[in-house]
Amino acid sequence: MKALVLAASLLMAGPSIVAAFTGSGGVDTALWHLALALLVALVAGKVLRSVLTGYERASEQAAQTARVEEAAARRAEALERRRSAA
Repeated sequence: MKALVLAASLLMAGPSIVAAFTGSGGVDTALWHLALALLVALVAGKVLRSVLTGYERASEQAAQTARVEEAAARRAEALERRRSAA
C-alpha cells in the first residue's frame, strides 16, 4: 500500500517536480505539491480500503447466510421425505 501511495503522489505532483528540475517552477512549490499529493493519496487509500473491506465482509455474510438457508432447506426436505415414507 505504501508503494502505491508513493507512486500515486509522485504521479500527481509530477508536473511540479518536472518544473522544479527544469527551472521553470519553484522547489518549494514542488515540495508543497508533493506533500499535498501524499496526503490526498493516503486518505484516498484508507477510504478505498475501508470500502473494500466492508464489501468483503458483506459478501462473506451473504455467502454464510445462503449456506445456512441451503442447509435448513435440505434438512426440511429430508424431514418431509421421512414423514412421507412413514
